[in-house]
Amino acid sequence: MKWAVLAIFGGMGLAFLIWGLAWGARRVSLYRTGLPTTGTVVEFEQGEVADDEEGPRPSYYPVVEFQTPDGRTFRFRGSTGSSSPEFSIGARVAVRYDPRQPNRAQLTKFSHFWLGPLLLTVGGLLALFLASGVFYIFGDIEGGKSPAGRSVRLQILEASGKAARVEGRVIAIRERGRGRYALVCRAARPGSDWEEDFVSQEFGINPGQEVVGRSVMITLDPDRRDVYSVELMPLLREMMEQGDKE
Repeated sequence: MKWAVLAIFGGMGLAFLIWGLAWGARRVSLYRTGLPTTGTVVEFEQGEVADDEEGPRPSYYPVVEFQTPDGRTFRFRGSTGSSSPEFSIGARVAVRYDPRQPNRAQLTKFSHFWLGPLLLTVGGLLALFLASGVFYIFGDIEGGKSPAGRSVRLQILEASGKAARVEGRVIAIRERGRGRYALVCRAARPGSDWEEDFVSQEFGINPGQEVVGRSVMITLDPDRRDVYSVELMPLLREMMEQGDKE
């Protein structure tokens, strides 16, 4: 599962990142070596129709005409469309073009010149971060390397009916320092007469020696001996209720 997620989202993210960087490199080159001039918006081209809550809406792309110093006239379409015309017909706009290939031109406005490459690059990076994060999370759940990963793995096993539950007893209290405690419990796994020790997660209440000998339920991963969970909430809730009564 984690490899499929990495391949899909990571592949998409890498493709978008490469596309955005290549597009951005072309824009940087045009900005550095291109010549500035002024063009005129002569018409609008209708692009793809986007659906929203109010129904389908077309996108309008400005078509700009400009002249080079030698008198030649060129036209190009802006790279960014909008739901309503961004300029009026006849509007004068700033343009940058390649003197060797004047048909390679673009509006210098940020939304037309830089926004497209920026969105693709950022989108690619986000997809890569998402892929690596999901890959780590799935790997942690499968391997049960961290307490959170073990907890999620056990929840999945419980939901699928594959987790084992056994009754154990508290045999000791382990102080972790800074007011943190854990219970050491002892129980036998299903089908075994040999008892093992299971250490609970840490908590911030001093349970006192009266919890020693109390029963607790322990959820086990049948495939991983190091993945288990001591169910503390019923015992801690009972302790807090007794403290309130006293």
